[in-house]
Amino acid sequence: MAFTAEFLSLLLLVASAAALGLSIVVDVGRVSAERARATVLQRQIDKKKASLKEWATLISSRSAELGTLRMRANEATNRKQRLQAELKALEYTKVEMVHEVGDCDGAALGYWSLLTAGPGFAEAERRDVVFARPIWEYRNCAHIWAGSEDHAQGLLRMAFPPRCGVQPTTPTPLTPDKKGGAGA
Repeated sequence: MAFTAEFLSLLLLVASAAALGLSIVVDVGRVSAERARATVLQRQIDKKKASLKEWATLISSRSAELGTLRMRANEATNRKQRLQAELKALEYTKVEMVHEVGDCDGAALGYWSLLTAGPGFAEAERRDVVFARPIWEYRNCAHIWAGSEDHAQGLLRMAFPPRCGVQPTTPTPLTPDKKGGAGA
């Protein structure tokens, strides 16, 4: 069988059209696969954007809560420091060191004197300071048991000489509210 040029050209034309049609089908398949992949990716992007918005909202609410908690913590710390300072001040005013001077016998009268650290207290030699220095940070008083006010003054001068840096006040008779360390 002999093939003519027309037949071969027609065969070539049909084969070319079939190849072209096949390439179009393959390209359409690729395009639709790309569109499907793009749609899936777009959905994932949308989900991640929505998740990102949720996280951003959550972070902003948590940071607002964190700011509130930090402020409350700072207030609590300030309140604690203020209360500790008040407690220390209260301790210094309410704690009273009582120094007993003289013998409490039946004939002795009770006298009271406030003891303060004088200007020379810091410079006084350690051997001259009566008792330990830290007790003088608190309120100190003396209960003097003597026969008279002059005798009480003499006992105070002997117990707390000027070189020790402690200055006693003039002895006053102990009243019932001053007995037992209640103070002035």
